[in-house]
Amino acid sequence: MKKLTLLFFGLSFLTLSAQQPISNKGNRLQTYPSVTTVNPDVEALVNEVSMQNLENSIRWMQQFIRNACLPAALETQNWLIDQFESFGLDVYVHYFPAIYNTSLCITGDTLEAGNVVAIQWGTEFPDEYIVVSSHYDHQSGPGADDNASGTSGVLEIARILSQHSFKRTILYVPFNAEEQWMVGSLPFVEKCAQEDLNILGVFNLDMIGFFPEDVGALTMYSGSSKISDRLWEYYQMVANLYVTDIPTLRFTLGDSYGGDHMPFNIYEYPALYIGDIEYLNIHPCYHQPCDTLGHGVNSLPLAQGFVKATLASVVELANGWLPPQNLIAFPADMKITVSWDTAPETSTYKLFKNNVLLTETTETSYIDTDVVNGAEYMYYVKGIRTGSGEESPESNRDSIASSLPLELPYFNDFEENTDGWRTDSEWERTTDQHYSGTTSFTSGDIFQNHFSTAELCWFSIPDTATNVLLSFYFKGNIRGTWDEANFFIESSTNRNRWDKLMKVSGHFPNWTFCQVSLNQYIGVPAVQIRIRVESSGRNVDLNRGQLYFDDVKISFTAPIQQPNPENLRIISYSGNPKSAKLEWDAVPALATYNIYRDHVNINKQPITTTSYLDIGVDSPVCYHVTAVYYPDVESGFSNEACITVGISEIIPFSNLKITPNPSTGNINIETGLSSDYHLAIYNMMGVKVFEKESFTDGALDVSNLSKGMYILKITTRDDGVAKKVVIN
Repeated sequence: MKKLTLLFFGLSFLTLSAQQPISNKGNRLQTYPSVTTVNPDVEALVNEVSMQNLENSIRWMQQFIRNACLPAALETQNWLIDQFESFGLDVYVHYFPAIYNTSLCITGDTLEAGNVVAIQWGTEFPDEYIVVSSHYDHQSGPGADDNASGTSGVLEIARILSQHSFKRTILYVPFNAEEQWMVGSLPFVEKCAQEDLNILGVFNLDMIGFFPEDVGALTMYSGSSKISDRLWEYYQMVANLYVTDIPTLRFTLGDSYGGDHMPFNIYEYPALYIGDIEYLNIHPCYHQPCDTLGHGVNSLPLAQGFVKATLASVVELANGWLPPQNLIAFPADMKITVSWDTAPETSTYKLFKNNVLLTETTETSYIDTDVVNGAEYMYYVKGIRTGSGEESPESNRDSIASSLPLELPYFNDFEENTDGWRTDSEWERTTDQHYSGTTSFTSGDIFQNHFSTAELCWFSIPDTATNVLLSFYFKGNIRGTWDEANFFIESSTNRNRWDKLMKVSGHFPNWTFCQVSLNQYIGVPAVQIRIRVESSGRNVDLNRGQLYFDDVKISFTAPIQQPNPENLRIISYSGNPKSAKLEWDAVPALATYNIYRDHVNINKQPITTTSYLDIGVDSPVCYHVTAVYYPDVESGFSNEACITVGISEIIPFSNLKITPNPSTGNINIETGLSSDYHLAIYNMMGVKVFEKESFTDGALDVSNLSKGMYILKITTRDDGVAKKVVIN
């Protein structure tokens, strides 16, 4: 745990053309089962949690300084692999790209440690995932509490649950390099987002064994950010039902800043921090040599309680009957269309409007025409269970007002009103700042653990339109220690999935011009734009910020006879200093050029050359170029060119085959990759014993290797995966 307070592995080697930021759907609307009575079968599993097993695992791990870059981390990784394999689980190692870790580890002929991924496939809904995670690295000491304790909990849950079957897939993932600020978990979650995995919830165990002796009775504090509030309510309900001797309460300050739950939150997956950091400021052994059993871990009953609560929550969710998911209300003129996902084991649906039953139906959509334009209506749905007639909990709720479409072109300088905008939280007009006139549109104060949106009314883009652009000016401060505070410009055609057009985080003291192409929506009958502001962290006045927007415009540019720039490419990328060299083809006319990084114009004046060096860039990032023709007419965007470190290739371990394994000296490797890759074999101490710089699927002779166990690692430009092989 940091105080700064794949399925790429089960699916395929697949090349993607990535867009940044990743426009995954996420699961922020996820709702959960209602668990009000103890299930004897679940209770029996909870009672299997062994305090002695937790102690044994912590004792084994605390004997090493498990720094992410040191051999002890690799030894711990291999020990974890052995543990999960002994439970009968499919186990792989996910390696994060070296660029995430260039300043931390020097790679060479020694194998570095990665993220250990153990998979327990669901029997009915294998594409619905529940993640139980921890981190196994520690910076400089024994790290018994931080985080041998949480990792021991993941192992214990896997030991018990692996001997049973569940409807949904469970992933057990001890991450490496959390202490370097989520170096391991971030690229893992980026891959999950790129594949749009349906992750229902993440239970991240990080420091679970310390409790101050003079505080009173044991209490399990945990927390979540706004995106995970429903998951937190579910977890608290289940925890207090199955672990009655240790109450579960929410952190008094909201959430933890650091932890492997954070990358999941960033990509809109509900994820909880589960651990003892309510008392972190008085933890005498936090990141100290005394973080051992008896000192850093001074309460094994507390650790056992956390593991019991997590296990019960995972089981109830893995087998639970879920409410209908993803209810969305979409507006039109004098009507609202309400839709939701098909719910398994559900015969009919009860749709409620303003808390009154509207209809019962077997369909998954309903058009409500009993509405008045401008009046807001709230909807939710409940399922009726097949056979029993049981009524489910509510789905998520959604509120909307029917309306006429926004007329294009649209312009608002907010001098008179906020017409067209539907907002929550503290959005308002203000005279504090303005780009033009005397008024702008502001988000209000942005604190930690904040969420708010400003949604523009729906509009249609005719199929005759050309060069449709959203542009605006903004300034303000939205920043965090890491990536936990951002604002997004998003678009949607159904209010269910929001595509991320741009993402911004940082301090912008001067008005900044942004321009985003909407050409992909030409001919689409209903489109919406929104601003989403979100931050994680504690509920305290820390890093408070505020955003201002002015002169928001959606325009149709008259057709330009001269062409857009073409063939934009990144010809070089350097990590020291971080810079990207861009080139593009000259337009066949006298023109200058503007450069856009993630849709923000970054050159102060148009340039005359067809190349540009961008210094200070952080990947992943995407670029566009426009041509500026006399007299000051700007073309549409060029093609997009992206630096997409760590997400350009997805590893499908379900397609990865190493046969035979064990082998007598010859193995056949099948990855499904269309191009060659780097292959290396390491002994269990991490020393390289075999290497092929360029290898394609096929037979490999390893008869010169001695009998024993090895790690075979396959590496592409951006990624790597490893599997244990045995030579007999």
